[in-house]
Amino acid sequence: MTTLDNDTLAERQRQRLASLLTRAERQGARWQFWVTSGTLLGVAILFVALDKWDAAFSYSISTLVFFFLINLLNYLLIRRGMRPLWLGYVLGTLNIVVLTAVVVIPNPFHDQALPHAMTLRDAGFKYLLIFVCLGALTLSPRLAAWLGTAAALCWAAAVLWIISLPGSIVAPPPADGIGVGERLRLYLNPNFVDIVDQATNIAVILIIAGIIASVVARTRRLAEDYTKAERARVNLARHFSPNVVDALASIDEPFGPVRRQEVAVLFADIVGFTNYAEDHKAEEVFSMLRAFHGRMEQVVFDHGGTVDNYIGDCIMATFGVPRPAEDDAARALRCARAMHIALDQWNDERRRSGLDPVDVRIGCQYGPVVIGAIGSERSLSFAVIGDTCNVASRLQTMCRDLGAAVCVGDALVKRVAMSGADDLTEGFVAMRDVTVRGREAPIDMWTLPVTAPAV
Repeated sequence: MTTLDNDTLAERQRQRLASLLTRAERQGARWQFWVTSGTLLGVAILFVALDKWDAAFSYSISTLVFFFLINLLNYLLIRRGMRPLWLGYVLGTLNIVVLTAVVVIPNPFHDQALPHAMTLRDAGFKYLLIFVCLGALTLSPRLAAWLGTAAALCWAAAVLWIISLPGSIVAPPPADGIGVGERLRLYLNPNFVDIVDQATNIAVILIIAGIIASVVARTRRLAEDYTKAERARVNLARHFSPNVVDALASIDEPFGPVRRQEVAVLFADIVGFTNYAEDHKAEEVFSMLRAFHGRMEQVVFDHGGTVDNYIGDCIMATFGVPRPAEDDAARALRCARAMHIALDQWNDERRRSGLDPVDVRIGCQYGPVVIGAIGSERSLSFAVIGDTCNVASRLQTMCRDLGAAVCVGDALVKRVAMSGADDLTEGFVAMRDVTVRGREAPIDMWTLPVTAPAV
């Protein structure tokens, strides 16, 4: 693959991931609406329980309604897919600006309005932190960081504005030598603005915003890693049984380098598929193939095998991949028998539905193969190749001429015997020095006759 192809593939992957994250951000914005609405409702209940029901109370409730309407607008736009990303920043900033103004500007309907400097000491600053924290629900680290930055800037602007008002008092720094008594008198003055305390508040906002943005970014990276892992797991599940997938998913390099090892190879093929495809509609052909592959695949997985490949109407399975075991040959032969049992059950269902039965023949062999990943970064697959695979395929092809349901190589039968599963070879008939097409030396093989003719 060229460098240009690699760059194009990487760019497509980034685009797909960006699309997924954009959808996640929109879903997060919906969550933000519901959580914000719940928060506003909680604050409203607190006001109802503690405040006097008068004009000042109505003003406070009105501000809560304003915030709800802004967030409702944001939610409706997201739900209809009409909100651009920049609008989220605008509406979030509007919330911060209005909340800061409500906090630092005394309630105009309150009977005894406090000096502006006193509003900086009130609990309204905590509400600003709540809005900053709600930014985490958007799952956008940039938006979360911006909301914190906007809150810090708005609070700093409010502090500077109050300091500039006539009558506001700002204490000199501690290095000027003012005594404790004098500082206490300043603190009790309602027009006093504690610069150190307000600078700490701004720093707290920025720190919390940074933490939230970092957590959101970390969450997104974890989501990306999880998505990649699940995609790899799904790809593995197409070929391996669930227990093998679990084993492969738990190690860093499941297949390792290209290597040679002994495995059992099985080929199962539909007899007369070409004629069937010519005589039936394309939809019926594919429906039959999907049902065949699905049933045979499940049998392979039930016996701990691996589906190596689908070749038209043929399914290739291996036993001993990716890790060999003593009973690989026995499981392959047991799987071959189970396939014919599953085939009989399927044919009964097809007959009841008025469909033609399916005739399947199976070939198996045990021996050395070469195992490794082949292809390119664009399309990488796991391959098992070698003479053992060729012989297994030829044995499957010979089944029909020999009137056999299953043909297996002598090497597989000997391996089955070594594992103590001699009962699996019951009914097989030995054939010696059989010539296999494409192979110079003859082989010994065993056949399992067809007990009933195919309909």
